[in-house]
Amino acid sequence: MAQHQTYFDMFGLKPAFEIDRAALTKRYRELQREFHPDKYAAKSEREQLLAMQYAARINEAHTTLRDPVLRAAYLLELAGVEISPEQTTADAEFLMQQMMLRERLEEVRDEADPAAALNELGEEVRGLFATEQRQFADVFVAGDLAAGKDSLLKLQFLSKLQRQVEELEEDLLD
Repeated sequence: MAQHQTYFDMFGLKPAFEIDRAALTKRYRELQREFHPDKYAAKSEREQLLAMQYAARINEAHTTLRDPVLRAAYLLELAGVEISPEQTTADAEFLMQQMMLRERLEEVRDEADPAAALNELGEEVRGLFATEQRQFADVFVAGDLAAGKDSLLKLQFLSKLQRQVEELEEDLLD
């Protein structure tokens, strides 16, 4: 396995936002079997070290390609687009929507039926996340990297909000 391979090359996939998840999983299992460090226990230290490095790279690649936000960021990185961690979208309407969604999340516990309110909010956030994923896929295929970057920034917001909804859901179940 070459160190300079892209994650897509490693898994035999075309660099794209839309990927064949079944093919990704199948190839991941194959690579895990092939480069599992235990298979190299009787080999030289160098071979053991390489196997561990390959296994770590395989895991990192799989994690990146499996997650839509990480995959979008990786595609933009491959295209030469830099995104700093403190960057945010300039879309005022989107930011306002995010503020309102976060306010609703904070108020869920005060609702007459917190579980129902959280379920409704969760559905809305999942829908927005799915819509933004389609948006990213469309603009990336069209080669509009600036729009792709903005879409990624929105995906990051929505992904974080989804995690917060899930965390509150777990909290309410306790």
